[in-house]
Amino acid sequence: MKKQVKLTATETSATNRDFYNLFRPIAPSLDIIGKVAQVISAITEAITIWHITQTEMAGYSKGVAIFVSLLAMLLVVSILELGGRKFLQVVTRALVWKRLKNTWYILLFAIVSLITIGMGVLSFRLSTNGIQHAFISNVPVTIDIDDSKIKTDYRTDRATVAAEFDQEWEMIKENHQDVVASAAENYDAQIAALTLKESSFEQKYRSGAKWAKGHADKYRKQGSQLLSKKTNAIAALKSDQTKKLEDWRKRKNNAIASEKSDMKSTIAMATAKQDKVISSKLTTATFWGALFSWLVGFSVVLAFICIVTVEVYRRGSGIQVEYEEEDQDPSILEMFWNGMTMRFDNFFRVRAERFANISRPDSTQRSIGFNYPRPTMGNEFGDDLPEG
Repeated sequence: MKKQVKLTATETSATNRDFYNLFRPIAPSLDIIGKVAQVISAITEAITIWHITQTEMAGYSKGVAIFVSLLAMLLVVSILELGGRKFLQVVTRALVWKRLKNTWYILLFAIVSLITIGMGVLSFRLSTNGIQHAFISNVPVTIDIDDSKIKTDYRTDRATVAAEFDQEWEMIKENHQDVVASAAENYDAQIAALTLKESSFEQKYRSGAKWAKGHADKYRKQGSQLLSKKTNAIAALKSDQTKKLEDWRKRKNNAIASEKSDMKSTIAMATAKQDKVISSKLTTATFWGALFSWLVGFSVVLAFICIVTVEVYRRGSGIQVEYEEEDQDPSILEMFWNGMTMRFDNFFRVRAERFANISRPDSTQRSIGFNYPRPTMGNEFGDDLPEG
């Protein structure tokens, strides 16, 4: 089993007691404030990572999406917060203690500084943008209006309007038929009277009264004129009926169109009302998101400032952080895991060697108990025992 080493950090005693006594009361508070600010930053980063992974893995199963989201949250937050704190401490110590002695110091310091800046910018962006996105994303883009009742009312009103107009048209048709029938009867009665007179004078003309012929022709002509008037009158009534039909259809279509327009207007009003609600919610969410974004951004910057300030305090007090390596016993879980892997390896290795017909070197058998010297063949039966 490999040797494990534990790194222990110890602080030396302060050399500048005046500086130490002046700033010592606030030093623990600075450290606590920095850690609390990092916790706030970590929570907002986790929220951002959660939203991103959940959105991108919407097509996967819920269990897989949650597992990947949690794993991404742990990895990103650990790298940015724990790693960022250590990197910033090293960079600050290198500057305040003026440890840039040669090229190798400067080269590694530049690399660590770039990584620290990158993690700081990423932490700031994830925290501020993430908290603002978390507020705004909870506001729905659109809300579907339940217009089923409005449409049901529209269909009911339309059926009522259609029934009323159909009833009106039945009355118009009946009235038209009555007028036509009355006019036809009136003309038919007049024509019948003229026909009767014409027949009477025609009969007299046949009897030899020549003067009756003129009267018969006169009544025949009047009958023909009445028949023509009857035709024109019925045609005029039909034309008037056609105009009434067109007017009825126009009024019916306008009434139905009005009902449809009322339905659309009602839906539009409900939609506009919902849009105003969404707009109001979006404005509120944007306000609170921006406010908390500034708060979180200040927390991130405050965490950086506190980490740097603590290192400046140590430098001013003359306190150095020294690291010592100590042997560390492996944990029970690690020993159990190593034992399991060794047994697994030996189990399959022995069978693979048997299959390949590979002979293993003879191992020295361990004895159990006390190791006594074995007698030789000459004294096996006590030949070399001393006499007496």
